[in-house]
Amino acid sequence: MTPASQPNKTNPAKPTQVKGTTVRLPLKLGDKGTFVKEIQQDLIRVGFPLPKYGADGAFGEETENAVMAFQKQYGLHVDGIVGQETLAKLTEVVNQKLRQEAFPLPNKVLKKGDKGEDVKMVQRALKHLGFDPKGIDGVYGEQTEDAVRRFQSMYAALQDDGIYGPNTRKFMRMELEQKK
Repeated sequence: MTPASQPNKTNPAKPTQVKGTTVRLPLKLGDKGTFVKEIQQDLIRVGFPLPKYGADGAFGEETENAVMAFQKQYGLHVDGIVGQETLAKLTEVVNQKLRQEAFPLPNKVLKKGDKGEDVKMVQRALKHLGFDPKGIDGVYGEQTEDAVRRFQSMYAALQDDGIYGPNTRKFMRMELEQKK
């Protein structure tokens, strides 16, 4: 946030619409309320924990430190204040994380004959990407192996072996992110 956008007597805090509610930005040390709690929950969700007080609705030093760490990580002006720019970036990162969580991918090698929830995750992702494994049944059979092969054939960096492993996962993650 630039000094010109900081509220003062000639440039009062501007109301902002968030989730159908009008809030005043910036949020800073000492502020309290439901919106502060939502910001805290979002910070926790995107990997900036608040271990001492959690999402308690009070913008204290712990929250300020988390905001500063978030701002630093994402190349924003580091001031510990949630203004328009920080709020927009936080919203973007939360939405990105939610999209990734919609199609979580297991971090293991899976192949024909495997069964279980991890296989279902791969099958869901494949179907979403347009490589229908003909069912989400948790069984890594011929149809799933074929769907993985078809996906792998899109990339020279992947072997078309029908085995889901770290490289296939990396490319599936990329495709899921681009398919917003």
